[in-house]
Amino acid sequence: MALADKKQAREKVNYILGIDGGGSKTIARLINLTTQKQWQATSGPSSLSSDFSAVESVLNTLINDVVGQAGCQLHEVLAVFGLAGTSNRLAVAKLKKLFAHCFAAIEIYSDASTSAFGANNGGEVAVVALGTGSVGMRLQFNAQGELTSQLVGGWGFLIDDEGGGAKLGYHSVQALVEEFQHFGFANSQLTQAVAAFINAKDGTKVDNSKIASFAITRQDITAWLASAKPVDFAQLSPLVTKHQDSCPVAKKIIANHVASVEALITATRADTTLPVALLGGLAPFTQQLLSAATKRFLISPKGDALDGACLLAHNSMKKNKFAT
Repeated sequence: MALADKKQAREKVNYILGIDGGGSKTIARLINLTTQKQWQATSGPSSLSSDFSAVESVLNTLINDVVGQAGCQLHEVLAVFGLAGTSNRLAVAKLKKLFAHCFAAIEIYSDASTSAFGANNGGEVAVVALGTGSVGMRLQFNAQGELTSQLVGGWGFLIDDEGGGAKLGYHSVQALVEEFQHFGFANSQLTQAVAAFINAKDGTKVDNSKIASFAITRQDITAWLASAKPVDFAQLSPLVTKHQDSCPVAKKIIANHVASVEALITATRADTTLPVALLGGLAPFTQQLLSAATKRFLISPKGDALDGACLLAHNSMKKNKFAT
């Protein structure tokens, strides 16, 4: 193909691709701009705070999947990636360079940005996303009528992410360690369940009736922690929510979780009167536990992070004046 023909092909966009990549899973949606037909695929985590080669593999798998379903060519596609961990600017630049020559155009945003754009169809809003991690994003118009954004939190699992699923799991393991050091075994209902999870190294389903009989050693805990990633801690979060009514340890962890989310909402909303939308897998569970004062300014999200990525892709089409 001659250079002029390649340029013309890249200026004609027939599809947009939105990707929502977090610490637990990644979802891709490809949309035909003429027919509005959609194709979707899901794969593993793609946070840029994790192993880059693994992220590259997940994204390539998803892209090949949806493009294969649609039977189109990559040069017909304008892509927007909304990924966790975009504070790692080197990884963002590396990823953009990797895919720049594949698509007609590509833009990479934080998952907080795509969540915020999806929550109120690109209008003013404060969004708090509660997934594997946690992050806030405030969208508001400035004096010039331009939509501005402010990121709150999103520093990653090691120092932040309170209110996310990974930290719920983290605190349950922390409770297990504290009980093990005090009693020499898992004493509470929650920590017994966590010990059983850690002991089930082969991934087999744990028989709840036998949880209390699971013994755990320091070596078991240490070995699990040595390879545990945020997504592994997040897998423990359902145990915390499950035992919140019957176990004081789980109840305390949940209370701290709710306090962390309330603080993130306050910080994200700042001194504005913006409505707040909660997004992410933990949002429905957490919302019912929030204070009455906080619930008063909550709104139902109009869309999610994947919708936001696709909306930003549509905006990019208009901004760059691509032909369809």
